[in-house]
Amino acid sequence: MKLRLPLNRSIGAWLVALGAGLTREAAEQLAGLATAPVESVHRARVALKRARSTLRLLEKAGADWASMTRYRLTQLAGLMSAAREAAVAPALADVLSRRLPGPEREVARLLAGKKGRLVPSDAEQIRQALLQEARDLAIAPAPVILPAQLRDLLRRSLDRATRRYYEAAVKPTLVSVHEWRKAVIILRDQTALAAARWPRGAGVAHPLLVRFARQLGHRGDLALLERRLQHLQVPPTLQRARRTLPTRLEIQREQATLTAMLRWLRLEPQQTRLLSGKTRSRRTAELGR
Repeated sequence: MKLRLPLNRSIGAWLVALGAGLTREAAEQLAGLATAPVESVHRARVALKRARSTLRLLEKAGADWASMTRYRLTQLAGLMSAAREAAVAPALADVLSRRLPGPEREVARLLAGKKGRLVPSDAEQIRQALLQEARDLAIAPAPVILPAQLRDLLRRSLDRATRRYYEAAVKPTLVSVHEWRKAVIILRDQTALAAARWPRGAGVAHPLLVRFARQLGHRGDLALLERRLQHLQVPPTLQRARRTLPTRLEIQREQATLTAMLRWLRLEPQQTRLLSGKTRSRRTAELGR
């Protein structure tokens, strides 16, 4: 969906229309489940993430209705989580198997061969619910948002991501790091939206966040494989490798987390400068690479 801001539309009305359009896009993607289930679920979830990030901006700007709408979209996205994991995990395990020694490689191959349901059991109900949410969003009242307010909203999202970072740094659990990653993804999607209005600030900040979120996503992929290993049945000859492989994955996940935390210490000050409106040249885009 195009994110360009029309000259004759206010920021608030544009965000409301964008939220409705992204929600409708998610529903339309689910219409293609019969021919391309993996891609359809993935694109529907991406559209919903962006829609929910849009609703967060509206919520912070004073749209009281946005909170409950975002909650309902979160519930609908959750119904597609199992299908997403069933699609992603075998490919991840296949890539992992090529880098493992002997028995552990065989365990990873068994994990790669473990198939799951690629289509949500209630896909049509989800699609219809999303269409209704899109219709309701299209007629929702839009708050007044000035350009300076948009910058302030983005800085608040950055502050939230930074708070989640410190919580994860103090106590790096699966939950705390996951919450940090969610805050980064929200900021990433919001800077993509705001770039249409503010290319010199959000437009430069966005690609830096895309690369960083991808790095954090690798840590999440390893955690997904750890969870699926807990339910994997293996022959007696591979029981020992089945017990040692989670430890190897945990070490890799912790290394990926540490690398991301060190990277954030460099990235966060750059994001602060970009989202404070103090950008002076395009050379800032080279920072953080």
